[in-house]
Amino acid sequence: MIRTIFPMSTEYDSNLPLVVRGIGVQNNQEHISRPSGFPYYHWAHCTKGEGTLIIGANTYKISEGMGFFFQPGVPHEYYSTKEPWQINWIIFDGSALPQLLIPLGLEKWSVLMIPNFQTIYLLLKDISICLSSESPNKSIEASALLYQFLVKLKNSNPPGNKDANERYKQLIPVISYMENNYNTYSSLEKMAAIIGVTSYHLCRLFKQAFKTSPFKYLIKLRIQKAKEFLVETPQMSIKDISEKVGYQDTSYFCTIFKAHEGITPSEFKRIHRSI
Repeated sequence: MIRTIFPMSTEYDSNLPLVVRGIGVQNNQEHISRPSGFPYYHWAHCTKGEGTLIIGANTYKISEGMGFFFQPGVPHEYYSTKEPWQINWIIFDGSALPQLLIPLGLEKWSVLMIPNFQTIYLLLKDISICLSSESPNKSIEASALLYQFLVKLKNSNPPGNKDANERYKQLIPVISYMENNYNTYSSLEKMAAIIGVTSYHLCRLFKQAFKTSPFKYLIKLRIQKAKEFLVETPQMSIKDISEKVGYQDTSYFCTIFKAHEGITPSEFKRIHRSI
């Protein structure tokens, strides 16, 4: 169970890149209106019931499996429309947030569907348990858990997106095929036929779900597999690894690898063998 906690903050804690300022549960969320916004970054998600969120000229129905985020100073209002409207929430700040939120895709405010709902809940629960402990390092540990939590939110999707999550589910057979055949050539037509769509539609699905094309996704998958071979089987030559992940031309493989990783396969192997 998530407890409501407002941790005491020292000057040392305030210098952490991510700082949890409060966490808790509202078993039946009351009407909230903040014309001047809130002083901290704020995340809340619905576990039961239904409510309405108003941000600017936008109105959203927030039901189970949905959440909302806003940065400090963003005017907003929310209230229940189907009771009990149960909300889990966390408030936080920290010097790392302005830069961290950009790659995570969290705007000044966001409304999200949460496909990994159980994971999100368990991370909040872990933060609550951490802050309730007697550990002298609980602020640091909570900061690390908050980072994990924010990264997991990246997998959530705007509700108007016809759920990128639904598109991902549609692509699972293709992703599975790629995972098992990443080292062989497969035409766009062959991959599209796996889920019974045209090549054009497959490209659209990939763009909507992953913001990339099927072949660029395959290249990233090959690079990922190559990195695993470089670390886990260091006795393998670069040429053998190149062929194992589908590149017969070792020079081309090294060029592709460096374009993605910023270093050559040999440099990657050397760096990670010393870990």
